[in-house]
Amino acid sequence: MNLLTDRGEKKSKSNGLPTVYAMNTFFIPCLMKAGYGGVKRWTRKVDIFTKDILPVPVHVGGVHWCMAIIHLKNRTIKYYDSMGTPNPNVLKALEQYLKDESMDKRKQPFDTSQFLIESVPDVPRQMNGSDCGVFSCMFAEYVTRNKEITFSQQNMEYFRQKMILEIVQGELLQ
Repeated sequence: MNLLTDRGEKKSKSNGLPTVYAMNTFFIPCLMKAGYGGVKRWTRKVDIFTKDILPVPVHVGGVHWCMAIIHLKNRTIKYYDSMGTPNPNVLKALEQYLKDESMDKRKQPFDTSQFLIESVPDVPRQMNGSDCGVFSCMFAEYVTRNKEITFSQQNMEYFRQKMILEIVQGELLQ
């Protein structure tokens, strides 16, 4: 997730990619447990409203990874689950988070009435019990590159190897 943020900071202006600020894996558990008060300090050094896309990893039940993506530029909050299970609670919490963050940091309301907020129904599905993390990362990777999500289970081994290389090199590949 940090590599998505880094690419968004370094390359968004030069190659037309969206600006990105990725939340960490503890964001949703803290938000769901403690509400805005539990996470409000996490963005004290960044104005999320100046970013185009906010990927938010979601660990469901301690066993399954999904990806929520707030796309401020396109006015969407979408939840991507490779098992196909919707999560309206996370979507509602993220919508409220945007409103609370705006009131706290910008001292003005944030209108989400024109936002499309949905659990995306037609996403690639995993065919095993171990690739959810790779699927989640790839959902974020494709959206932050403005690419249509066209991958499938058959691509997961390639993506695993690519992710290892990217982590070792500290930079996302093309």
